[in-house]
Amino acid sequence: MISLDWQERLKMDTQDFVERKLPKGNYDIDIVYNAYPQRIDGNIPHAVITLVGKTLAAKLYKVADKYFDFYEYILNKKGEQGGIIFAYIMARAVKKQPVLFLNYMEDFFFKTHNQKTCNLVMDKAIYPLLKKDALKHFDLIINWIKTDNKLLEESIFKLLNKLIGGNTDLIEPIYKKLENSWLYATPNIIKLNSRFLKAIYKKDKKFYLSVYKNYQSTRNPVFAEILCDAICCYDASIQTICDTWAHSGNIRVKKIGLHGQKLLKSKKGKK
Repeated sequence: MISLDWQERLKMDTQDFVERKLPKGNYDIDIVYNAYPQRIDGNIPHAVITLVGKTLAAKLYKVADKYFDFYEYILNKKGEQGGIIFAYIMARAVKKQPVLFLNYMEDFFFKTHNQKTCNLVMDKAIYPLLKKDALKHFDLIINWIKTDNKLLEESIFKLLNKLIGGNTDLIEPIYKKLENSWLYATPNIIKLNSRFLKAIYKKDKKFYLSVYKNYQSTRNPVFAEILCDAICCYDASIQTICDTWAHSGNIRVKKIGLHGQKLLKSKKGKK
């Protein structure tokens, strides 16, 4: 808990940073929060960084397009603290100029090697946009999936899981968007689709089983791999599919079917 006195000081120091230092290219934002006396495991508390980040975002969002050098600086020089501040600035900036900052964040997502920052930016800046109108920007998310970036795929899965957790009406439209990627799915896309089906199982078992029913005649090895990796429970219809795959003349499909049979056997007693 930050005392009221320190809240006011941090806000005032952030205002001073915006007015006097930022325009001159002095980007050392840590001068604002390093004076805070308390540490957790030797680090500035996250609540302090969050307060500074939110205050900066409120001051900059109308002119956020003037400070790309600052964003690059805090991402490259200020570690996790810089990532937190960046996420809150992007959350406000993208609402003011969505096209510009979605493109900018796309570049960030492709380049970053920091999973925590990637997750945070996705959660603070992208999730609110999709929560408000999930399908409006979803084609952009699909393009990000196609890059086959493991780190980005992890952040996108968390985003999708949170979306359907908050609104189960989004399960079908999001699934159908993802389903369009099945035909030419890369290993990461296969993994993402399987994980999403598992997430669907936890929210809507009826819809989950309808997917298997729809693909009961498939012999496509990619489709079979997605469906097999997503097996969460025993069901007679899934058993039939896996039995069919296990007798396939396609070696890959046969292997997937045999694996599916083992999975179903282990889950049958837990039905």
